[in-house]
Amino acid sequence: MVKNILMICYYYPPLQDVGCKRSVAFSYYFKKHGWNPYVLSVKNPDKTFCTIGDDSPPEGVYIEYSYSVINPYKFIGIMNAIITRLASIFGIKITRNYLYDIFCIPDLFWGWIPITVIKGLFLIKRFHIDTIYISCSPFSSAIIGVLLKLFSGKQLILDFRDPFALAINSIMGVPKPRRILNKFLEKWFINKSDIFIVTTEELKKEYINQYPWIKDKIYAVHNGFDANFLYLNKKEKFSKFTIIYTGDFYDYALPLKVFTDIFFGAISFLKNSGKISNNNFQFLFYGQGKQEVEKVARDLSIQDLVITSSRIPYEQVLNIVSRSHLQLLRIVKPMISTKLYEGISLNIPFIATIPHGEVEKMIKKYSPSSSILNEESTIEDVANAIIDVITHYNNNTIKDNSVNEFLENFSREKLSQKLIQLIEWNL
Repeated sequence: MVKNILMICYYYPPLQDVGCKRSVAFSYYFKKHGWNPYVLSVKNPDKTFCTIGDDSPPEGVYIEYSYSVINPYKFIGIMNAIITRLASIFGIKITRNYLYDIFCIPDLFWGWIPITVIKGLFLIKRFHIDTIYISCSPFSSAIIGVLLKLFSGKQLILDFRDPFALAINSIMGVPKPRRILNKFLEKWFINKSDIFIVTTEELKKEYINQYPWIKDKIYAVHNGFDANFLYLNKKEKFSKFTIIYTGDFYDYALPLKVFTDIFFGAISFLKNSGKISNNNFQFLFYGQGKQEVEKVARDLSIQDLVITSSRIPYEQVLNIVSRSHLQLLRIVKPMISTKLYEGISLNIPFIATIPHGEVEKMIKKYSPSSSILNEESTIEDVANAIIDVITHYNNNTIKDNSVNEFLENFSREKLSQKLIQLIEWNL
């Protein structure tokens, strides 16, 4: 029996942000495997946080858009700047935008809620929807999902691509009153859901530790890799030995900030010792944090080895990754970076700074030529790891990743089928 599923996805084409990839894959494979996905996305996204491109939804997937009545970021930013300047006159230093904590609940995207709820109810009735799927973040979408469930009585699937109010999720220094409010909202979201999805086994464990009563409805469905891009595996490598990094550099997470100095210190050490030069080595960076990377390179006089760029289209990124020899991997536990799935599938070894746990096990199982380091590693450790991979490439002794075995478990299609099975079990 064909099922009809309404997908509430703020991040969806023509947006190009990484948050789109999961929802696009689910909608595509839902359609392929006999479901009818109806996607509802945003018509006027906040351009401060979103990258608008010319991507199209998957062929055959029905999509409609709803307007956000307000995108408050710029207004709140201006007001905060005025308040901060006035406070400084009296010697008061304000280091956080408290207007955000007061007026942006659960996040900056709450302006999308009213019209999307109305339009969602219309779509539920028009297309006889069986199941509502909500992709978060933004977590305003979770409010939309709960309201649609309350008004329609339909099954609600809540998919947290990112954690919201976990006790471990304190990177940004959220004030205690806001943490309490966020936790209240998160409990409400989860309690009203019929199926709660997270993206890693470690995240699933953390949520069960915080909310033990959800253990029978929480599942891990990883992000995975779209096997349609495997043709890139045949690309020829760059003539120079190339280390690649794409996406957010996460330097606001202290352990990763420490490793930044060690990693670039290793490149400086290798350059000064004559083992690498701009004739035979390059580090490519594409993503958020470009200015920080350039500053570190200048400070260490390795700017001739470091090439930076802002974000570029996804397929172009994968093309560059496939031509590289080594991929730098950084994670903020308990999340798993999409770079892990891309690197293993595109047969690239890693130089990875990761804590013990799920990611470490995956790399050891599927990527035998990768080097796993930690925050206690020294500049010499990183330098030796880089030279070791260079030597293996030169001697043609680099070991391939276990790509086929990996994709049996982590292809986007396999993971979409897993989600379909979970939904059907619970209908």
